[in-house]
Amino acid sequence: MTQPSVPPPGGRPLGTVAFTAAVLLGAFGVVLAMTGPWRQGVGYLGSSVLIACLARFALPDRMAGMLRVRRKAVDVVILAALGLGVVALALVVPDSRP
Repeated sequence: MTQPSVPPPGGRPLGTVAFTAAVLLGAFGVVLAMTGPWRQGVGYLGSSVLIACLARFALPDRMAGMLRVRRKAVDVVILAALGLGVVALALVVPDSRP
């Protein structure tokens, strides 16, 4: 028989807080890209992925929360590549204004 998981004594794991912050910043970036300066919004979106990458790198596995999907090295490499790629695209893609 398995024991029910007990929440950590200090509340939510830091990984859950970092994940929530990254999702909220990413959502803000998407809304900003849709309604206003798209480069800035895409920059926020890429930054949110990089924040998740840094949190996954810094936190131990037991505290990573929803940031833990695969092994730590794989998660960090994938998040870093995606975050840097999105930020690079925001910087490189030209405006389509005549």
